[in-house]
Amino acid sequence: MKGIRNALLTVVGLAAACSEQAPPTDALSGSALDPASADFGIVMLDRCEPQSFNAVLGAGTCVGDGKVTFTEFIAELAKKQTHHQWRNQPTQVALKTGRAMSLTNVGGEVHTFTPVAEFGGGFIADLNDLSGNPVPAPECLDFGSIEFLPAGSVTPLAGLPEGTHRFMCCIHPWMRTTAEVHR
Repeated sequence: MKGIRNALLTVVGLAAACSEQAPPTDALSGSALDPASADFGIVMLDRCEPQSFNAVLGAGTCVGDGKVTFTEFIAELAKKQTHHQWRNQPTQVALKTGRAMSLTNVGGEVHTFTPVAEFGGGFIADLNDLSGNPVPAPECLDFGSIEFLPAGSVTPLAGLPEGTHRFMCCIHPWMRTTAEVHR
């Protein structure tokens, strides 16, 4: 579990550093976006219990009010290769071209909503192994392009072109959403 701890300490630091970035922009036009203008939302969920997560992974890793201890989290992940309380909701969406979305992290941990060509593992080898995703998605290894979404953040996402788009959390690789964008 030392690998998980070291990786998540790095993530917490990156998320803090990234929280002072410029406001998000539309992927196509480059114009600034307002999350309140989105007409569809995707929610990132987790139920981390702060005392146990922070004791193992470091202060500030979990800032939520969840009830799942770190031990319970690892046990379910080892047994089922997923944890039902760490998920994106919904996991599949159909959208018309140009429809704006918002991403809301209602959990207590940092997450990512990273576009990937194909689903795979994230950048934390221990969580990849426990979730049955031993090969990282290449996009999850490109730290310069990953946007970290701290607990409580709301981020707009717009300008997705027509086609199939896959998104995953590069920390918790079983947290996935597929968006089918059509006219």
